[in-house]
Amino acid sequence: MSDQSAFNQNHVAEKAYVEPSGVLDQLNLPPAVVRFIRENKRLLQIIAVVVVLVVVVGSLYDSYRKNRLEKSASSLAISMEATGEEKIKALEQVAADYSGTPSAQWAVVELGHMAMKDHLFSKAESYYSEVRSDVSESNPMYGLLTFGLAQSQEAGKNYDAAGQTYSSLKEIVGYQDEGYMGMGRVFEAENKKDAALAVYEEYLGTFLGEKANPQLTRIIHEKINRLSSTE
Repeated sequence: MSDQSAFNQNHVAEKAYVEPSGVLDQLNLPPAVVRFIRENKRLLQIIAVVVVLVVVVGSLYDSYRKNRLEKSASSLAISMEATGEEKIKALEQVAADYSGTPSAQWAVVELGHMAMKDHLFSKAESYYSEVRSDVSESNPMYGLLTFGLAQSQEAGKNYDAAGQTYSSLKEIVGYQDEGYMGMGRVFEAENKKDAALAVYEEYLGTFLGEKANPQLTRIIHEKINRLSSTE
C-alpha cells in the first residue's frame, strides 16, 4: 500500500514535473506553426544557413565589383595619359584585366580611334565591332560605335558593309545625318549615281524637310544637281 500512496515522494515528483516551455511556446505562435517548425527543424536550419551565405556572398561580390570598377576607371585614366605604343599597350591591358567593365569597353573604343588615325582600318573595324556586339541598341555607345564602324568600313573601301552600316545608322536618333550622308558617299564611291541620287532625294524630302537645316539643305541640293547633270 505504501508504494501506491499518493504521498510517495517519487510519485509526487513525477506528477509535479512539467516540461519547460521553449522559445517557440513563449512566442505565442499558433500550435500548427510550432509543430511544423519542430518537425522540420533540420530543414529550416539548412535554409537559414543558405540564406546567410547568399547574403554574405552577395555583399562580398558587390564590394568586389565596386572595387573592380574603381580600379578599372583609374587604370583607364592613367592609360589615356600615355602616348604611342605605350598607350596602346596600356589600353590593351585595361581591356584584358577588366573585361566586361565600361572602362574596358572604352579602352577598346580608344584603340579603334587610334587604329583609324594610323590608317589601320581593318583593325579599327574589328575593335568597333567587338564592343558594339556587347552593348544593347539602347546604350548611348551604340550609335557612336555604329558610326565608327561605318567610317572604318568606308575608309577601308569595304563599301558593301559600309553601306549597310550607314543604312542602320539612319534609324538611330542623332545619327541620321551621318547615315544618309555616308550612304550617299559610298554609292558615289562605287559610281552608283542613281542610288546616291535616290538617297540624297530621300534625305532632302523626308528628313531635312522636317529639320529645315538651310546649310545642309543647300549642300544636298548641290549634290543632287551635280549627280543629275552627269547622268
